[in-house]
Amino acid sequence: MRRVVFSMGTDVTDANSRRPTVVLAPHPDDETLGAGVMIMRKVEAGTPVHVVVVTDGSKSPQGDPAEVTALRARELDAARTVLGLAGSDVTRLGFVDAELDTAGEVLVDAIADVVSSLRPADVVVTADTDPHADHAALARAAHRAVAGRAVRVLTYPIWQFERPGRLVRQMWRSGRPELVSTTGYMERKRAAIAAYPSQMAVRDDDPEGLGPTFMRSFDVAYEAFFPTLASPRRLGRR
Repeated sequence: MRRVVFSMGTDVTDANSRRPTVVLAPHPDDETLGAGVMIMRKVEAGTPVHVVVVTDGSKSPQGDPAEVTALRARELDAARTVLGLAGSDVTRLGFVDAELDTAGEVLVDAIADVVSSLRPADVVVTADTDPHADHAALARAAHRAVAGRAVRVLTYPIWQFERPGRLVRQMWRSGRPELVSTTGYMERKRAAIAAYPSQMAVRDDDPEGLGPTFMRSFDVAYEAFFPTLASPRRLGRR
């Protein structure tokens, strides 16, 4: 499926690096997995890029929620340093992990406030085709938050790589994928991913963490972003 995405896509590396962008991440690490190289390229081009991490990450790994939240915040801070972001370039909204599908208008309003303040050209977010409930809920909220605004919404795949049918659906509902080359940036992306040791698993059969096979989906020649063509109302359906 990755080969199909890359063969269908258009390399927009240079043009993309000049577009001010808000990156919406459901959890600390999604910004790096899905858009780490895009972020680094924008930083180096001097283009405004702001990362909004929506949940506190408190449900993974298992443990005391306050301690896990603090751990995930430290990991996020280490990763954003590798990506070249200043502390002021990252906003943590603090919604409870695994509960975005019940956040309702509060989540929509929080995203709308960020977009109104920063006025990006693009908003990049996970897709409602993502099988992770938080990822899909954030997509629906983001589309509602930017409805009627002069801003493009593009989605990036995370768990669709585990569910190829979901990726096909994402491609069918989108325009031609926009590709950002990872050439010259993969070592730094790997280092940023390594800043999240609590999320990594040594083996694929580990019940917690991201296994080696899954992680290979993000160690590739391009990051892929899917322009949204469907209406916000349609995307808002559950």
